[in-house]
Amino acid sequence: MRNTRLRKNKSTSAERRFAEILKRNRIPFEAKVMICNREVDFVIGKYAIEISGHNQDTDKNVMLVEAGYIPIHFNNLEVNTLLTNKLKKLC
Repeated sequence: MRNTRLRKNKSTSAERRFAEILKRNRIPFEAKVMICNREVDFVIGKYAIEISGHNQDTDKNVMLVEAGYIPIHFNNLEVNTLLTNKLKKLC
């Protein structure tokens, strides 16, 4: 577990909430990871997780799959409602 601290000026409130949920549930993760010169919000094992308020970047998803990751995209609104249940299913 390399980087688990998110700075307020470099992350969204949804990303910080996501990190707090992971920490609270003792799920090891890395934040703001560079993969093939593209930043990924979170990496949990083989899962590359993006949290944003916009549509998924399909080119980035293809790159992540080619690099051996499973891309997962959460909309900012999902962080509070659906996230806890989805995380429990992943781990």
